[in-house]
Amino acid sequence: MDERALKYFEVVAKTKSIRAASEVLHVSPSAISRKVSQLEAQLNVRLMDRIGRGVNLTQSGLRLAEYIQDINQRKNDLVSDLSEIEHLQTGTLRLSVGGGFIPDLINHAIAQFSHRHPGVKLILQVGGGDDVIEGIKSEETDIGILLNAPQDTKVDVLFSCPFQELSLLVPPQSPWANIQLCSPAQLAEIPLALLNESFSIRRAINLYEARQEIRLKEILLCNSFEALKSYVEAGLGGTLLPKVCVTKELKNQSFVAIDIEGMHTLDTSVDLVIRKGRPLSASIREMRDCIVTSMSAFNAGH
Repeated sequence: MDERALKYFEVVAKTKSIRAASEVLHVSPSAISRKVSQLEAQLNVRLMDRIGRGVNLTQSGLRLAEYIQDINQRKNDLVSDLSEIEHLQTGTLRLSVGGGFIPDLINHAIAQFSHRHPGVKLILQVGGGDDVIEGIKSEETDIGILLNAPQDTKVDVLFSCPFQELSLLVPPQSPWANIQLCSPAQLAEIPLALLNESFSIRRAINLYEARQEIRLKEILLCNSFEALKSYVEAGLGGTLLPKVCVTKELKNQSFVAIDIEGMHTLDTSVDLVIRKGRPLSASIREMRDCIVTSMSAFNAGH
């Protein structure tokens, strides 16, 4: 459709008069009338009825006017969003994540986001997968990260990818540190510190136990990733976590990560979630991009 004809029609529809539109546009009434007639011919509909010095829009004219208004609003929203992204200076963004993601999130996604937008305040809630979902559904948080997001009519998954399998983490001086590939039978003999049932990682562990028909030796049950690490550092046994949750410990060689036989068969995803129908503000979109592109958890297989 002719952009100029649409503009002329838009002003006529607003002013309800070709003459009034002529004064607004500084274009002769005959030129406006000709363009509107051409538009009607192109669309094969009658857009307005000329009554005296004014016009009345037909049903087709009303629909076209709504369409033009919608297009203009979308253009305005786009310009506003682009400006917000470019000049994101203030505001608050709330994140809810599992504790194992904290080092990865802060060192990569948050570091990148805050470097670009130092004026934006970030509120971080840490908990299990159930806590993340509940925070999203209740709108207490804007964006969440967890493993294996459950299907829920109130939750949208913005991004999902396969997650790194769990590894056996033990101290380097332990008798288990020289295991090349840990079998299910060997794993069942090692004293372990494990997360409780509210964590998606624990559900993956439960699934592994069921598939391998073993019972793990659970010595410490907790809801703290730091407690798991402290248990291993104290030489008390091992724990089961993805390597991306302990990159610092692996780098300084305070932990040894051992692959577990059959663990790769678990279908585990890391998911970025938001409340269903929630508009994506510029800050949410920016943080989403930082998370997806920079976090090791979302790029472990790359």
